[in-house]
Amino acid sequence: MRGLAALLVLTATWITPVWAQSSRLIIDDDAYADNIVHTAHKLLREHKLVSLESLRAQVHTEGVALRLQSLSREKLEPPELCERLRESTLAVGTFYKCPDCGEWHFSSSTGFVVGESGIVCTCCHVILEEDEQVREGYLVAADAAGHVYPVQAVLAADTDADTCLIRIGATGLKPLALRAGVRQGEPVYCLSHPGGYYFMFTQGLVARLNRRTNADAAANGHSDSPSRPILLLNITAEFAPGSSGAPVVDPWGNVVGQVDSIADAGEAASDEENQTTSPSVPIRFCTATEEILRLTSPSLAKESHSPRLKPAAGPKKKLRPLTIQYRCPKTMAPGGAGVSPAAGGPSVVSHK
Repeated sequence: MRGLAALLVLTATWITPVWAQSSRLIIDDDAYADNIVHTAHKLLREHKLVSLESLRAQVHTEGVALRLQSLSREKLEPPELCERLRESTLAVGTFYKCPDCGEWHFSSSTGFVVGESGIVCTCCHVILEEDEQVREGYLVAADAAGHVYPVQAVLAADTDADTCLIRIGATGLKPLALRAGVRQGEPVYCLSHPGGYYFMFTQGLVARLNRRTNADAAANGHSDSPSRPILLLNITAEFAPGSSGAPVVDPWGNVVGQVDSIADAGEAASDEENQTTSPSVPIRFCTATEEILRLTSPSLAKESHSPRLKPAAGPKKKLRPLTIQYRCPKTMAPGGAGVSPAAGGPSVVSHK
């Protein structure tokens, strides 16, 4: 009874200040993450969670027929657009048993709803990225109100484009529409969870569109064979590790891309360890919506058997996937996310 009472108090702490008759959303990151861990514990005891090992086995290139949301035609002001995105953006991440302290933590990435029946889009590497020291882990998703859902299955995936559709144990969700054809110079917005700072809203422009015929396979956790040409966006809206899978939308709230990875312009080459790096500028890569739409083709697996592509000449900057490494909070500095030079990005605020 004491444990149940504590959980009820914790849930009330998260929900009441945020949603109680206020036009502002004030985030308590610790309370939000603690609620995810406590609720995931309950789902685990009820045998409702699916292991990451099982989900990883389902990630192979295939499509699924999906009824898509109609494009939105109503232009929204940024505060209203942010509220709209919060209705459809989830914290999708790993609930795992820490190899250091033996307790349970949550490492968050991002996803967004594309189907009312619990269909969510995120990056393949959110599922595939592993830590060999973590022996037990499960994928869960949480909405802005703190409801936590088990990830039940991988419905479709394109490992070349690093995007997939998963099903969570939820109904009545509010999907976002998928819009192809975004142009360079258009304004875009992003809602994500960089470094465990939940529901961060940023604004920018589409800096360019580009294709990569040899997307960094290491970033997607696959072999070093080159991929088919992938359509990508570079945007100036800020994101960071923890943002993987987040929606990038136009002012109408239509998804034009999905957060994927970062390259550092100006970093030293890997074989020049003693060379001082030049000032680094993050180049942010997003998977274009055209690639996400391919997931809705049931014949995707057949279409993907293309001949081996020849890598483009010249060195390519390594893309860093934006999931957050599994870290024990007891090894981190007080106050939340810290920078790990070895990992090349911030670590998550994990909780017991």
